[in-house]
Amino acid sequence: MNQNFKTISLIAFALCMAIAFTACDQSNSCSFDESTNKLSCSEKTYTTMDLRGKTWMAENMAAYIPDSSICYGNDHANCETMGRLYTWNAAMSGLCPKGWTLPSQQDFKDAFGSAVPAELKKGRSFGLLFAGFRYFDGKFADKNESASFWTRDSYDDSRAYLVRVTDSTITYEHFNKNIAASVRCVIN
Repeated sequence: MNQNFKTISLIAFALCMAIAFTACDQSNSCSFDESTNKLSCSEKTYTTMDLRGKTWMAENMAAYIPDSSICYGNDHANCETMGRLYTWNAAMSGLCPKGWTLPSQQDFKDAFGSAVPAELKKGRSFGLLFAGFRYFDGKFADKNESASFWTRDSYDDSRAYLVRVTDSTITYEHFNKNIAASVRCVIN
């Protein structure tokens, strides 16, 4: 009897793990229509754009990840208009759809080229929104003042690089990985 219980428990555990991995796999599946520049995902359909030879999302990610994604000011209306904010670990944990990836600092530098920040904010191509960010202590900052995007580039065990855009500057700085910032994805 005890051996049967162990066997049944092991089978049930294996089935639960298979279902969990399949659910994660399916939740990250999106459909990209190159002819319309649309990336259709379960949470929404994103506009995309071509910048200097690469296809980028023209909107901030809005996929919900429990305990790892947040709406600015804990107000869902901000998620609707500006996307969600993510920790670096969430951004690196398969947030981008299959075939897409979190951009590097160099990807951002190549995409922005010699554009001045005001052009990025006014231009429709990148769809830059000053969505602000959330500090690791839970305080929100810089809504309507800056856009902060995670890159895939880690600085050390506790910090990674963010691209920060204000009305006058574009900087590439390392910040605590527990800060919540916007995410854009680019095709590999």
